[in-house]
Amino acid sequence: MKPLLEVHNLTTYFYTQDGIVKAVDDVSYDLDPGETIALVGESGCGKTVSALSIIRLIAEPPGKIESGEVLFNGTDLLKLSPDEIRKVRGAQISMIFQEPLTSLNPVLTIGRQLSEGLESHKGLSRGEAEREAMNLLKIVGIPHPEQRVHDYPHQFSGGMRQRVMIAIAIACKPKIIIADEPTTAVDVTIQAQLLELIRGISREFNTALILITHNLGVVARYAHRVFVMYAGKIVEQGTALEVYHRPHHPYTAGLLASVPRLDEPRKTRLLPIRDQPPDLIALPKGCAFHARCDYSIEMCAQQKPTLVQVAKDHYSACWVDQKGHTPWQKKSS
Repeated sequence: MKPLLEVHNLTTYFYTQDGIVKAVDDVSYDLDPGETIALVGESGCGKTVSALSIIRLIAEPPGKIESGEVLFNGTDLLKLSPDEIRKVRGAQISMIFQEPLTSLNPVLTIGRQLSEGLESHKGLSRGEAEREAMNLLKIVGIPHPEQRVHDYPHQFSGGMRQRVMIAIAIACKPKIIIADEPTTAVDVTIQAQLLELIRGISREFNTALILITHNLGVVARYAHRVFVMYAGKIVEQGTALEVYHRPHHPYTAGLLASVPRLDEPRKTRLLPIRDQPPDLIALPKGCAFHARCDYSIEMCAQQKPTLVQVAKDHYSACWVDQKGHTPWQKKSS
């Protein structure tokens, strides 16, 4: 089966007064129709910037997509004109943004914000678009949609605003939805409801999903494949089952060790990853993780590792692992 989306060597930098921020550096991954993949990693590792680069929402300046290809059904999105990429956004690839209160327009009604895309991409009349907007609010579980369609974002709770964001994302039945931390601002009960809603919609319309999250529990439940990012690069990728049970990169193992587990004694201490992520303006010569790694060797400080296959559909970029040593697996399996 040919991938729906192919990202090849994507590189996005930000040019600031302090220097060049290498936010996304030579990132590659693909996405099949109906598949859910997850981009995980600490804040600032490049997850969101890589997703925004796909649909060309990087502010230029200071940002610039330096190189790479983003093939959507064989068409390179990076080569489309502004008008052409505008026809793709929302219609074929849509995004659920992290903060609904800042993403929704405070001076437009919810109904108008839903109907705008329907009129633009689907050619519906104002009346048809408003009726479809009510239907979308009903699909995402907002009660009394015929009344709420006339309300403004500040009249909705955080969970309801996130449901509106989901409704906007699915309005034109896109082939890909990018969900950027879709449950950050809501409590745990609402998180579960929203994630089940997104998964149900994805299955109903056979929509592929790119899930950007810090929550490794969410990834384990919903993602088919996982791409672990660190300092702008993918350092490990594979199926969720393989990566969780046999992490081949110490950074992945560190992320897993910092998550509470039900099968561990209650007094078990979590093991945080020490120190801070590197400065993306002045990255180290070798592996970007080596200064925080308990297992680094001399080569780690001298040469950048590349992704190599360590098992079927499982890749890792770690010199220690490539020498056949994975002591961290004992702590994370």
